[in-house]
Amino acid sequence: MRLDVHPEVRAVACVPAAAVSTVAARALLPAEVPHADAARNAAGAALVVEALTHRPEHLLEATQDLLHQPYRAPAMPDSLALVDALRTRGLAAVVSGAGPSVLVLTARADEVARVGEIAGPAGWLVRPLDVDRRGAIVESL
Repeated sequence: MRLDVHPEVRAVACVPAAAVSTVAARALLPAEVPHADAARNAAGAALVVEALTHRPEHLLEATQDLLHQPYRAPAMPDSLALVDALRTRGLAAVVSGAGPSVLVLTARADEVARVGEIAGPAGWLVRPLDVDRRGAIVESL
């Protein structure tokens, strides 16, 4: 199903100097999680689709993670500290994939600069990303 990203949604990547092993990060995840946390994350997965496509004002709430980030904190404390600092300021920040990079989603252009003001002085490489709004294009030869 094709879903178009809301035209105001922007993404910013914050990349640290140090890497974290994906295998090590995944090894920190527990075999079982509380039912309430699983239910909250499932609801967030549905909400993030709505936030990315129609109502970006819900990005902060939609990106709250209870299943991955808290457990991976020992492997990437700087990443989780940055996520917390950004989220405290109302920015929808998450650990990107298994980490340690941080992804910020916003619908306000001024917030892109705020990410740099928060992460840049802490030594993070901050890069605004283009959101691909066209998808793959198949061309005939």
